[in-house]
Amino acid sequence: MAETNKPAFPQTPDGVTDWEKVFEDPDQGLISVIRTAQTSENLRACMMIVIRQLFTRDDDELQVAQLTRQLDDLLAQSGGAVPSDAAIAMLRQIKTQRQEMAQAYLADKKRKKRRKNRRSAAGSASTKNAIYLLFKNPKYFIGLGLVLTVLLIGVIAALVIGGTPTTENVDRTDHAAGQEPADPQKDGADTPKTKPSQQDMPLPAFTPTVRDTMAAPVAIVLRHVTLPRSLGKWKRGPTHVMPFIFITDERAVSDVCRQFPYILSTLNVELSKAFQDIEVFDEQVLAGVARRVGPILNSRLEEPVITRIFLAIPMDSRDHPPAKCALASDTFTKYLK
Repeated sequence: MAETNKPAFPQTPDGVTDWEKVFEDPDQGLISVIRTAQTSENLRACMMIVIRQLFTRDDDELQVAQLTRQLDDLLAQSGGAVPSDAAIAMLRQIKTQRQEMAQAYLADKKRKKRRKNRRSAAGSASTKNAIYLLFKNPKYFIGLGLVLTVLLIGVIAALVIGGTPTTENVDRTDHAAGQEPADPQKDGADTPKTKPSQQDMPLPAFTPTVRDTMAAPVAIVLRHVTLPRSLGKWKRGPTHVMPFIFITDERAVSDVCRQFPYILSTLNVELSKAFQDIEVFDEQVLAGVARRVGPILNSRLEEPVITRIFLAIPMDSRDHPPAKCALASDTFTKYLK
């Protein structure tokens, strides 16, 4: 899906999109547009326009596919009637998800600001306390003065006493010992200059590379995948999962990532089947989907390099893969244990 420009939605005083107004505004809200549809064809066209306005990024293609399939199911089950209420309920579910994401973003932003203010206040307070104690208590001030005085005396003594010997003093010492001063030019002429050959030079020690048997497994991480939610079904639980694909060899990363569109399509189909009749979220459902998807993906590859798949629930909103499909970095080690 090509990335399109995001429409200018109204903002709240906190600086996030006012999703309540975007959906529920009686004049310009998205739901008011859906109410104007008189036929099933018009309803589908309006819903697709709304979906395209809400999901504009390149990595939203899976969500668009899920919502399109959900919309087609609604129209197929309507029996010829215009399922406006079901479509509006579908939009309000999207509104709830967007509001939850906005609240999580604001909470994370406020948490970072409080942490920054605490660090700044702690540094300022420690500096003020040190200056206050220095001038309030005379013993600290006197002690600092004594330390500086001792250091100054030591520096002066080193400069005065530790002078370097002159050339005249060295010559007198050699003459008293019955030694003739050495002629550097003569010594240099009598001493033959030899350059070591490459055969005489020692060879660097060779240290064989030993593979760390305790190294972390090789895994590929994909962008977040949205979990499908049937209308009227489970409301609580995660909205996204982060797929990890464990492989036998790091050199197979490019082969697996070339199948990225097929991987997303397969995950979409299997997740839709698994969560079709789910009333309460269960992580065992994710494990079952992962077990089924692994052999399907291996059948598309020249060699079955995929050992297992893990659909992880993000532990932190900041755990976001930098690419659609890439080798998992050390940032995701906590998911690979």
